Amino acid sequence: MQDTAGRGIQAFISEVIQRGGRAERLEHLPRNPVQVWGVDGNSCIVRVRAKIDGDWQARRQDALPDADDTGSQFWVFVDLGSTPVTYFVLPSDEVAAGIAAEVDIWMADARGRTRTGSHAIPLSSVAHGKDRWDLLGLTPAKDTTRYTDDDAAEAEQERLARNRARKASAAGKARGAAEPEVAEDPRLPVLADWDGYRVKGRFDPATGVLEITAGPMEGRRFPDPTTAAVAVASYLSGDVESCDGGMFWRLDQPESTPLGAHLA
Repeated sequence: MQDTAGRGIQAFISEVIQRGGRAERLEHLPRNPVQVWGVDGNSCIVRVRAKIDGDWQARRQDALPDADDTGSQFWVFVDLGSTPVTYFVLPSDEVAAGIAAEVDIWMADARGRTRTGSHAIPLSSVAHGKDRWDLLGLTPAKDTTRYTDDDAAEAEQERLARNRARKASAAGKARGAAEPEVAEDPRLPVLADWDGYRVKGRFDPATGVLEITAGPMEGRRFPDPTTAAVAVASYLSGDVESCDGGMFWRLDQPESTPLGAHLA
């Protein structure tokens, strides 16, 4: 199943097109923001946060507008758990100010705290931005015949297929010849959910090496699960995180037990 963040971006792009605009996922930037063109042709950068239940998740350091390495002008909060899916559009500086106010209170509650880590954003903080499509230069009414959820899903699958084909082509050229057929991968499939993203990998019990196979940092190899966990979590949060690889990773199997339990 596609990760929550990817589903949220996909749903948002579909909504933009049905409201007369155009949207493109910016994969070269951290957290995959979306560039949106309104009906007048003007564009802006949008950060998309999605959830199925509970609160949306951001970072405490998002309180600083200068720390936004996406260059966004707006945030869109997508509630995939509602029927129909609901959207809340807020200016980036307003989101930053709201996070800053709450983080200041949180910092004052106890000494030694730092302005890093995850920050929950409840519905009450964004409710006033519901369906503010005008902020993005889009129409309040939508034409559902323009672009359906099925179209969006197909486009996303095509994007992923193009990425895989491009990487395979580059790898083939580097080797100078096609790889011979190989046996089934003996490594353990693992996954982790962090900051709204799902990351998958393969762990080799014999060597301890963990390779990221899907999600952020795909293709990277690490000498052990903890090094991989710290690298992934730090990349997604934008700050140095401390993680236990045995608890961060879970076996990608129906029982979904922590990797550490398997290694014990």
